[in-house]
Formats: sequence, structure tokens, C-alpha cells
Amino acid sequence: MLEEIGEQPAGLERTIREERAKVERLGASLKNRGIDLIVLAARGSSDNAALFGRYLLEITTGIPVSLSAPSVHTLYGARLNLQHALVVGVSQSGEGEDINRVLELARESGAATLGITNEPSSSMVSLTDESLIMHVGKEKSVAATKTFTGQMMLFYMLAAALSENGHDLKYDLIPEYAARAMESREEISRLVERYVFMENCVVVGRGLLYANAYELALKLMETCYVVAERFSSADFLHGPVAMVERHFPVILFAPPGATQSGVKELMERLNLMHADMLVITDDVNTAKLASRAIFVPAEIEEILAPIPYIIPGQFFAALLAEAKGLNPDTPRSLSKVTRTL
Repeated sequence: MLEEIGEQPAGLERTIREERAKVERLGASLKNRGIDLIVLAARGSSDNAALFGRYLLEITTGIPVSLSAPSVHTLYGARLNLQHALVVGVSQSGEGEDINRVLELARESGAATLGITNEPSSSMVSLTDESLIMHVGKEKSVAATKTFTGQMMLFYMLAAALSENGHDLKYDLIPEYAARAMESREEISRLVERYVFMENCVVVGRGLLYANAYELALKLMETCYVVAERFSSADFLHGPVAMVERHFPVILFAPPGATQSGVKELMERLNLMHADMLVITDDVNTAKLASRAIFVPAEIEEILAPIPYIIPGQFFAALLAEAKGLNPDTPRSLSKVTRTL
């Protein structure tokens, strides 16, 4: 897991280089087709990447995006009208049976279908109209890291290709930001000792980094066996904040931009409750509100922050697992490919 975290900058750069021309052709084709709805189908970490994709695509293209409920198709046999939709399956292996079934039925209903995967010879590639491949290398750790950020990168590229207003995402900068985020490893290796006995926590993010909260919580659950709830900073105040008591651990993503003031307001409230706060941020004033802070590279626009901000979270989960005497590469009861219908 630690090795694969370190491979992300190079993998992201390869993905941009190898898939750019294909994504640009795909974007032009989809614009001509008059797509007015995008549906994303995924499970696990891929579903968290899709959650990010929803925010990014809606913000940059104006096209409504829905997260698919695969059970609607696989258990209840519903047939949806998707003639003017793009249905995107997101899967590390390309072998998720329920996701592939959603894609098959969507294609039958007249939708354009797209697969995002790390396996060019997978079933997903053979049954979709087009596929985008992560060029991050084979992922051996059960806990996904480089395929998660690889999927996010392909969503950046797709969003740029579909944007009608010339939105310049500047996603070429992300591999360098990711490389700079690697510098947090040594600091985190010292920090995790404070959390060795943590059994429960809350992870908070909002907007473009809402998916980061989901992904870090998943990593803590599967590698450290920590019960990790995840919330938007807005939703957290609508009831769940009541669970917080003295020294209760709360991990927060606080990037620059539209969500930062709301996260800081939540942190001020949590300070009154004497919560233990760990914040991932580039802002010194935000860090002062927390018990501990992990700093990421400064001057990253909010829209480009999700990938460099999740890397410290990945390090935190992997290094905390080791500090707890666990092997993050082989979590109990899990396998690399999970098949569900």
C-alpha cells in the first residue's frame, strides 16, 4: 500500500499522456450526441471516486449527474429511459458483475456507455461503447490508492472535454501537486502514534472534498478496523455532532475555497466540545483551530485539491495500521475483487 501511494504522481502523469487524445475525441462525440444526463455506477472506492466525479462534472459542465443504485437493475429488474444519457461504469478491475450489468442494460436502453478501469482486457471494456484506462500499473494492495486517484484524474479529463464554457481545469498540474504531497509521510509517521488506540472517529469534508471524507473513512475501516463515520461539514451539524464528547477524534479536510469558512465554523464549535481534531489543510489559521494538522502544498486551487489532499489521508491509514500491528495490504475478510449482484 505504501509503495503504491508513492507511485501515484508518475501514474497520474502517464494517464494524462496516454488518454488525452481519446478523451478529447470522446468529448466531441458526446457533445454532438446531446447528452443531458450522466449516470455513474460504481462500488467501494470506485463509488467514492464517482461521488467526486459527480461534483466535478456538475460544476464544470452543467449536466445533471446521478449516482446509480445498481440494485434497481440487478435485484428489482427496473428498466430506465436513458436514451439521452451517458452511463459511466467505474471499476478498478472491470469485473464488478453488478456494475457491468448496469452498463449492459443502459446500452440496451439507448444510453452511451463508458467504462473507467485499470484493466484494458476486462469485461467492462468489451461491453461499453468506449473505455478510459488508468495507466497506474497493477494494484496489488487490497486497499485501493493509486486506482482511486487514477479514476479521479480521468474524471478531470472527462469534465474538461465535456465543458461547454471553455473551463480550464489545469489538471496537468496535479501530478506535481501529488508529488509534493508525498512530503507529508515523515510527519504522519510520527503523528499516528497519538491515534494507535483510536477505535471510532468521524471524517468530515464538503463539496469537491466530500468524496475524500468517504474514501479516508473507508481506508480507516478496512485497514485499521476503526469505525469511521463520514459526513459533510453541513450535515454533521444536523444531528451527528451530538455524538462528540471530550477527546472524540474528528478528521477534517479544509482546502482553500468555497468550503473553508464552513469547515472553520464547525471547528470552532468542536473546540467548545473539546474534540480531538486532526485537520488536513494548507492554511495556518485553520491549523491553529485543531489539535493537530497535516499540511499540504499551498496555493492549490480548490478544484485541484482533492487528489493532493487525499494522499496524506492514505498515508495516515497505512501508517496507522502498521502502528496498530496490522498489515494494511491484506485486511481480514477482504479480497481485491468483490463480486456482487
